[in-house]
Amino acid sequence: MKFRKILIFSLIFLVVSDALLYIGNMGIESALIVPVSLAAKYLVLINLIWVASKSDWKDDLSSTVSVLFKLLLVWNIITIIRGIFWAHDYWDWKFLLFNSGLFFLIPLAFFIGKSMSLSQATFNYVIGYLFLLGFLAIPLAFVTNRQLYSRLMIPVSFFIVMIPYLKMRYRILILVVAITSVVVVTDFRTNIIKIVISILILLTWYLRRYISVLWLKLIHFVLIFAPLVLLFLAVTGQFNIFDQASQNDSYVVKDNKGNAGDNESLTADTRTFIYLEVFKTLNAQDSWLLGGSAVAKYKTESFDKLVENNQRYGSEVGFLNTLLYSGIIGVVLYALLLFVVSHNAIYYSNNWISKMMGLVIISRWLLFFMEEFTQFDLNFYFLWIIIGLVSTKQFRSMTDAQVALYFSSYKKWYLNVFRVKDLQLNELTVNNNEN
Repeated sequence: MKFRKILIFSLIFLVVSDALLYIGNMGIESALIVPVSLAAKYLVLINLIWVASKSDWKDDLSSTVSVLFKLLLVWNIITIIRGIFWAHDYWDWKFLLFNSGLFFLIPLAFFIGKSMSLSQATFNYVIGYLFLLGFLAIPLAFVTNRQLYSRLMIPVSFFIVMIPYLKMRYRILILVVAITSVVVVTDFRTNIIKIVISILILLTWYLRRYISVLWLKLIHFVLIFAPLVLLFLAVTGQFNIFDQASQNDSYVVKDNKGNAGDNESLTADTRTFIYLEVFKTLNAQDSWLLGGSAVAKYKTESFDKLVENNQRYGSEVGFLNTLLYSGIIGVVLYALLLFVVSHNAIYYSNNWISKMMGLVIISRWLLFFMEEFTQFDLNFYFLWIIIGLVSTKQFRSMTDAQVALYFSSYKKWYLNVFRVKDLQLNELTVNNNEN
């Protein structure tokens, strides 16, 4: 019962902190916004630490996932500690305490996903409360920040692949939330991309009789190496996908303030110059391997009027921020964990939703090079919950029928609702096949 109370309060605190963040971004001034948002985030962090302290860090995980997760968490903590030693002024400490320090600890949400009962309760609260009551935020979004509603509904992309296993009313609710989040702010590019990707992945469920699992493995392989190949081609000057995409002006929408005269292109190249500036800074500081710590900044000429001393604490690209703060080591550890978890979900599972979630997880590797603001928010909170869930042998060993029962039995979760012999047999199969 204590755990469930922690979950609901964590969700509320995270919603409050995210809402205040985007309201504050529109220049709305209030002495309460910053302290309330910060307090809410640290309350969530305290809850995550408490859940992690009560969890068995090895139980029901493959040894590879267990080791990689621990290495990533340790390296993140080292990056924070380095930031403490490197921080030398008010702005460094503010960024460390308000942003980067929190972000590097959000992987602790992995332990919520790792627990079958906690993850189930979390999904219940999101569908039953957040998605349903979230419509009340739409009027507030129109008078403050149009992205507010879509940002609060950002977890919907994870829930789209759960649709086949849910009751009809929940299926409709998820689809309505997804569509509404796009309609409310049509220039929120990352939200649109995530929803489209999840819908495409969802289609594999309805076409599973006609497609082979081999196709999913091929997609997984492509999504792993595509960003690396495209990055290499761009760095060597052979092909820049951002530049090529920007030449297509077919996808133009109104800006997020709803101004009819101010249109924005969803394919505009807003990333190449950031890559160049971050890479130039890493070269100048010789910090490619270790990164510059949790208070690292990059030199910018593009945002010189918005920052102090032409230095920016981070960008809009997850890959660049991780590289800037924790170096190649941080990027490699994060990549390996995503690869192994998604690989196990696709290759060694007895249910289709694990395979779909595996594709969702590895698709975030692709988006990691395009968007993914590195923040302590609902987006990464649920990403780590999904990673934790499909990392467990227990969830991957379940059949599709058992998964459907798991999602429908919201009030309680007991293993004995299944035929234990079947569950043990399925788990044995996964254990024998898994790396």
